[in-house]
Amino acid sequence: MARCGVSQGSTPALLQCPAVAGGRLVLAPTGPLTAYDDVRSVYEAARGGVRRAAAAGARRPALALAPHPRWPRAPLVALLGALEALYVPLQIRESFPERAVKLKRFGVYGEDKRVPLRPLVAEAVALEVARGVARDVGGADPERMTPAAAARLLRERLAGGAVRLRVLDDTAALRRDYPLFAAVSRAADSVERHRGCIIFLEYEPKNYENTVMLVGKGVTYDTGGADIKTGGAMAGMSGDKGGAAAVAGFLKACDLLRPPIKVVAALAMVRNSVGEEAYVADELLRSRSGLAVRVGNTDAEGRLAMADLLAEMRERAAAERAPHVYTVATLTGHAHRAYGDGYTAALDNHAAAARQHAARLRAAAESLGDAVEVSTLRREDLAAHRGRAAGDQLHQADNRPSVATPRGHQAPAAFLLLAAGLDGGDVPYTHLDVAASAGMLPAPPTAAPLLALAALYGLVRSC
Repeated sequence: MARCGVSQGSTPALLQCPAVAGGRLVLAPTGPLTAYDDVRSVYEAARGGVRRAAAAGARRPALALAPHPRWPRAPLVALLGALEALYVPLQIRESFPERAVKLKRFGVYGEDKRVPLRPLVAEAVALEVARGVARDVGGADPERMTPAAAARLLRERLAGGAVRLRVLDDTAALRRDYPLFAAVSRAADSVERHRGCIIFLEYEPKNYENTVMLVGKGVTYDTGGADIKTGGAMAGMSGDKGGAAAVAGFLKACDLLRPPIKVVAALAMVRNSVGEEAYVADELLRSRSGLAVRVGNTDAEGRLAMADLLAEMRERAAAERAPHVYTVATLTGHAHRAYGDGYTAALDNHAAAARQHAARLRAAAESLGDAVEVSTLRREDLAAHRGRAAGDQLHQADNRPSVATPRGHQAPAAFLLLAAGLDGGDVPYTHLDVAASAGMLPAPPTAAPLLALAALYGLVRSC
């Protein structure tokens, strides 16, 4: 039971209670709530309560959902928190099948009769299934979730549904049409199982008014490349595919909940390996859009992997209905330094900012506890990525970590903006840096910003 303001702080308590089935009751309080708390307190209480019940040996617990005067979606959020507690990582399920399921049954009781329980539960289950897809892709290790393995898993999980899937893995075609992506993949291409690919996904209902266009960073492992990560900084880099994982999960949510929007996505699945074929600093690359791009740091591979796909989305946007383009990426440590654990940084280009899009995304995300902070692109960010050597048009990155660079998460978004030609025209574009919110080992993957997008685009309708 997720309850608020109970005296034992925020620690779930197991009580003997003959009045309830099974004779045991878990009280999962939020602790004191201030004006600065948000609905995440409800999420965390429900998640903690289910974990406490499971730890006590319960195999058929029931969750009691209570309304909250501040947060209309508190029952759905509590249920999502509870369901997260039941997730078992993909490789644990595969290698230790006896640990694949935590509970035999899970019951739900709703106290708010104004909110029909069945649609609420169905919606929560659909969102959790979608988050499960994202967690499976984002949390698996670099050998289990190679680019090709990610394509196979998504083909299985999306089979028979409303999402079309296409995989491009032909090296010649990738080098021709997505040369910046191909440069990142060059070292990995020498090992067949590590070869990069692009996964295209599309969901198109019969009737829709808006088109969501998403590019996800899917770096299955980031060694840093020739600018290799040292001092233990490589650990956890199997989580560098969290952006692509969340995008894939969002498409699964669309498949299950069938919102009246069109969604087009491209997942840049690539391994940033080091070796004799690795791309290096000082290389001059020609982008899909014909720009001369000077490499400054091979550990800033994510922006290169996505830039050509983003340019293609801009090209396609002219033929789409009310398009909005996104990049979703675990792009910079600076986003974590700026906002801390659990926060996605959202940055609009001029066209999106005119509509206050990032602010609307933040408000929608807040309703489901998927925290978003709004950052602003400034002239200094674009200036940081203008070409410096004679003939250069774009400077990919400085050769130092983002956390040691002024405006270290804003400027990389400006590179993407410039590389795709989204610094002019009327195509709205928002960059979502999920480095602080996606979760990296040993922390579990979160699927952020899947819930934020679901709230913004009408996938949540039960409350």
